Amino acid sequence: MRLQIDEGVPQETPAVFIERCQSLGFSVWRLDVNGMAVSDPRAPAAIRMWLSSPVVRRLLVECAEYWSTMDEPGACEPSPGLWVQPVPVEHRGRRIGFCVLVGFTSKVLGTDILREGVDGDPLALAALSHTIGGVVQPWDTIGETAQLLLRWVHEDQRAMQELEQSIETCTDQLSESYETLTAMHILGREMGSVDDPRSFVEQTLELISVTINFRWAGCVLSDGAPIEGDRVVQSGDLEIEPERVQELLRMIESSEPIAVSDETTVYDSMGVLPELEPQVIRHPIRARGTHFGWLVIGGKRGEDSYVSSHDTKTLDSISGILASFLENAMLYEEQRAMFIGTVNALSNAIDAKDPYTQGHSERVAMLSEALARSLGYDDEAAQRVRLCGILHDIGKIGVPESVLCKDGRLTDEEFGLIKKHPTIGARMLDGIPSLTDIIPGVEHHHERWDGGGYPAGLSGENIPEIARILALADTFDAMSSNRAYRDAMPREKVFAEFERCSGSQFDPAMVAPFLALDFGPYDAAVSRAKAQTKIRAAA
Repeated sequence: MRLQIDEGVPQETPAVFIERCQSLGFSVWRLDVNGMAVSDPRAPAAIRMWLSSPVVRRLLVECAEYWSTMDEPGACEPSPGLWVQPVPVEHRGRRIGFCVLVGFTSKVLGTDILREGVDGDPLALAALSHTIGGVVQPWDTIGETAQLLLRWVHEDQRAMQELEQSIETCTDQLSESYETLTAMHILGREMGSVDDPRSFVEQTLELISVTINFRWAGCVLSDGAPIEGDRVVQSGDLEIEPERVQELLRMIESSEPIAVSDETTVYDSMGVLPELEPQVIRHPIRARGTHFGWLVIGGKRGEDSYVSSHDTKTLDSISGILASFLENAMLYEEQRAMFIGTVNALSNAIDAKDPYTQGHSERVAMLSEALARSLGYDDEAAQRVRLCGILHDIGKIGVPESVLCKDGRLTDEEFGLIKKHPTIGARMLDGIPSLTDIIPGVEHHHERWDGGGYPAGLSGENIPEIARILALADTFDAMSSNRAYRDAMPREKVFAEFERCSGSQFDPAMVAPFLALDFGPYDAAVSRAKAQTKIRAAA
């Protein structure tokens, strides 16, 4: 056995060690490597004074010289009945002394060493003999002492095991807390992706199943949730039919939970989905009174398959983030619908000024979006091209109606007024941050590849790409529609004219993809516009 002394306080011996030794009848004394006392003996007063006498100190110095030659010094009996056990004391891996346990057997009583230690004083000798008589260790009690020592060792080992378990539990909790914070950080970072709410829900479910270690996490959306498509979104090791998930939810709503934590309720799996045994958690997704659906998770993995308070608290926090996101997505969708409605109203107002252009902007938007997708634009970019098509003629609001609706051909002066509408439209949209990217298309959709267009006379790739796309769609609809001064051209003639003007009026790289589009939806839109015109004329 060795004592490791804390750095900075090499003079101290652990208090619990001293207390246990004294309870067994031993006196405890700290000596340096030369046997000189480092502190006073821890012993009854009479024994403490006797141990400090020159005769006893001389014996201990001799013992220390003997112990210093040994790696593992053992007990010795320097005088009959005087039992001494050294425990090496180390500091920073170096021996700095001994913690000496001093014990007595009945042999020591009446020996000269007691008398010499008190200088023959009869009263002091009587007191010393009486005190030592109370702590002598008969050899026949060594078994009891050993049992006590073993009991102490067992208690220490059990305490250390409990401490290790506590540390392990604390470590697990810290790890769980870290994973939860990481999940919330990821979700918080993605909160702005309101244009793709389903992906955010899928990511949330994946983080739930990983963070709190469940086999399956699902989201049952209400009709009011701003997500199109399936009302059951899920993630995890399992793929469960939406009908079975809905059945489980109905069973839950008619059952009593086995545990409740705030808004989180825990249920037995009830045999509806044995894959999720033994327990299922349900939590509402709610924000400002709007109910977006339910989070349902089950099939906890790991040694402990039952729901913990950490699980419910984590689910409560993540549900709050998801609810806030869906509320933002709903508001975004409402604003988007309002914006699109306003844009369509403006477009319809322009088209309504001229019966010959009824539905023109919508058809240009349709063809422009289709061409953009054919050229490799992603969904978001193609939608921006469509929006530009809807607004491309917004500047005609500034053109006199007498010119805009004139029967027959326009004079040069009148055509000059018409040519101002791209610039007027660009100025109208300038200053609206959400429309900055489409202004070039509005302003330059009448430019020509050879530089002969207006308003800026741009040529080739100096013409913004979005404007080159709109030029094809706008010209196609103009040639395919009836005008006051001419009838619509046959489709074959329109195609031939496009091929002829490739590289002069139009971007040559776009003509072939445009002519390869499916014009069925366009023809259907033309038919609807004609029918609406007839209805208004009859009214």
